[in-house]
Amino acid sequence: MQPLFTSLPLALIMLLMWQWPAQAASISALFPVAVYLLLLFTAVLASLMRQWHWLYCLTLLGSHYFVVQQSLQHSLSDPVVASLYLVLPAAFSLLWLLLQWQSKPQLLTAQGISGLLLLGGALPLVWQLTPPLMALQQTVLPLWLQPVSSQLHINWGTLWWMALLACVWAGVLSFKAAAITRWAQFSVWLAIMLFYAFVQQPFISGWMTLAACLTLLLSLSHQMLQLAYIDELTQLPQRRALLAHLSRLGRRSAVTMLDVDHFKKFNDTYGHDVGDQVLKLLGAVLGSEKGLTAYRYGGEEFTLVFSHNNQEKLAEKLEQVRERVASYPLVIRQQDRPKDSKSGKQQRGNSSGSKTVHVTISLGCAIRHSGENTTALLKRADEALYQAKRAGRNQVAIAS
Repeated sequence: MQPLFTSLPLALIMLLMWQWPAQAASISALFPVAVYLLLLFTAVLASLMRQWHWLYCLTLLGSHYFVVQQSLQHSLSDPVVASLYLVLPAAFSLLWLLLQWQSKPQLLTAQGISGLLLLGGALPLVWQLTPPLMALQQTVLPLWLQPVSSQLHINWGTLWWMALLACVWAGVLSFKAAAITRWAQFSVWLAIMLFYAFVQQPFISGWMTLAACLTLLLSLSHQMLQLAYIDELTQLPQRRALLAHLSRLGRRSAVTMLDVDHFKKFNDTYGHDVGDQVLKLLGAVLGSEKGLTAYRYGGEEFTLVFSHNNQEKLAEKLEQVRERVASYPLVIRQQDRPKDSKSGKQQRGNSSGSKTVHVTISLGCAIRHSGENTTALLKRADEALYQAKRAGRNQVAIAS
């Protein structure tokens, strides 16, 4: 779903240009002012969210659009324009890939502002240096890399670049498959490359920059939702999302409260970093369980929501969760512990000087009564949790 989500603006804009060209042409009369305003709006939103990485991306996008407006609004018979149609997509692609992988200084610092200015000036510099490079292009590059086919209006040089860099992006996306920001970055790059690949459409640079901006806005909106509803440490939905779920809960449902046994003592003994490891472990275990929705309620407390009230199935599932957590070997991180998860799994329990511990949880479940509100339901689940703790911890209690 992530590729579809991030490519939606590009798909809709291409559909508009293909199916309703007259309407697209009338809208494009607002360019380039509308494009610059959208770039500015996206930059302001990214600044308010303190998403500095997106400001670097927007600077490169804005710089690219400026260069295109200044240099490519002429006939392709002009040899400088023809050369730019090959040089600019290559330069943009390399800068865009570098921007995704290179660590960037924080903005509002001297280094950050300097980096932003250098990035904004990179493509204008390429524009100015292109005429001296024209002789090299004509003498060194083979015919299949020449910029434009005058009959088909297809930039074959850019298509070759797209094929090559698409392979690079395939590796990037497979390595970061879970990151929606990577798909957004790919969609932005693809939008800009489509402008260069098919040069016969008027105002297409504005439309493709517009698609790139809207893609970044979608990604920022997704990040806003993440910040509002997703717990950063455990990657589970947090209490705000839980309350929204409970407000639409059906009559046949159940809620379970659980927390880590002796968590304070665990933190005092091993430190808060190890305590965070425990919470991450619980987030991974609970988030991967089927048949329930897990939330981080707060601190070391978690909530499980079930869409049925079958007591036998509830007891079986909760016991399965309890056993899975209790049997998981948690290795206390040492200074020489491998950073990647694969090596860490291979060495779990075998690292010299490491300590393997087990944590346990107590769970209290309440089956919803007819007409019961969410506050009362949560209170009964909490009472069942304390019943499990009083009975000796590391067990399940279901409220009657």
